[in-house]
Amino acid sequence: MLSKATLQMLRQIAHGLCSQFGSNCEVVVHDLSLRQPDSSIVIIENGHVSSRKLGDGPSHIVLEALRADPATLEDKLSYLTRTHDGRILKSSTIYIRDKDGSVAAIFAINYDITLMLAMEENLKQFTATDQDQREPER
Repeated sequence: MLSKATLQMLRQIAHGLCSQFGSNCEVVVHDLSLRQPDSSIVIIENGHVSSRKLGDGPSHIVLEALRADPATLEDKLSYLTRTHDGRILKSSTIYIRDKDGSVAAIFAINYDITLMLAMEENLKQFTATDQDQREPER
């Protein structure tokens, strides 16, 4: 089990990140040391992003981590995932190891970029011209 001090530190970091980046940013901490993968979430901020809550089970990323050789696990940063309702998340998964090198926890950041992608596409359409050039004619 993660120590009280470690949990408090992770809770503080999760809260700080979500305060900085707003309600589209979710931070989830999975405690893998409990050996209860079906209820591994011990900290969650802005759970509405993925529709998860404290005590919920793992995502497919966590399940992969539980099946993998811990020595081969590397942090997975800045990748895309999709929620059950089709929203697109930019995610990062950070493996937190104990003193023996075993993965004791996962610190995951998920940011809903669905609206940003829609805005990006709209901006591209708005700024597009019949010409491929970006330099204005003189």
